[in-house]
Amino acid sequence: MRKFTGYLTTVLCATVLSFQVHAATTEKAATTSAVKMTWLNPEKFSDIRPANGSRKAYQERVMKAFDKILGDLAEKLPPGYSMEISVKDIDLAGDVNPMYRIDNTDIRVIKDIYFPRIKLDYVLFDQNKQPIRQESDVKIKDMGFMTSNHIGYQSREFAYEHEMLKKWFNKVIVPQTVSK
Repeated sequence: MRKFTGYLTTVLCATVLSFQVHAATTEKAATTSAVKMTWLNPEKFSDIRPANGSRKAYQERVMKAFDKILGDLAEKLPPGYSMEISVKDIDLAGDVNPMYRIDNTDIRVIKDIYFPRIKLDYVLFDQNKQPIRQESDVKIKDMGFMTSNHIGYQSREFAYEHEMLKKWFNKVIVPQTVSK
C-alpha cells in the first residue's frame, strides 16, 4: 500500500505540473548574451507529448523552458565566452500513455525506465569569439535520474532534464573554459 501511495503521489504531482499554464513562444531560435539556441525539427522529436492540451503549445512551452535552462547555465560561463546549441531531439523523463488517464486526460508517468535524453550539437566560443570546442550529435542522458539527491527539484517542471543538463554542463563545458 505504501508503494502504491508513493506512486499515486508521483502521478498526481505530474498531473498538477501538466496543468500549469505557461506563455507560448513562436520563436524557433532564442538568444541570450551567452547562448544562441536553435531547434531543429522539434515537431519530430521523440517525446514532446503533452499530457493535455495541444502538442504545438506544449512544444513551445518545452522549447521556452529549455531555452531558459541552457541560457541560465551559459550565463555561468566566464565573461566573453558563449555557446551555440542546436537541439536535435528530446525525450522527456516519463511517458505519456493513454493507459494512464484521469478524467479522460492523459498523464505523464515517471518511472526509471523512461529516463530523460537530449541530442544536440554545440560550439563553445572563447572571449575572442574563437571556437574552442565543437561537437555534433552529443547524446546526453540520465539513466539514474530517479535516484538523484535533488528531491526538491521534482516540484519544478522539467526538473529531471534540468538536473541532467546541469551535470553535463559542469562536467563537459565548464572544464573547457579553465586556462591550462
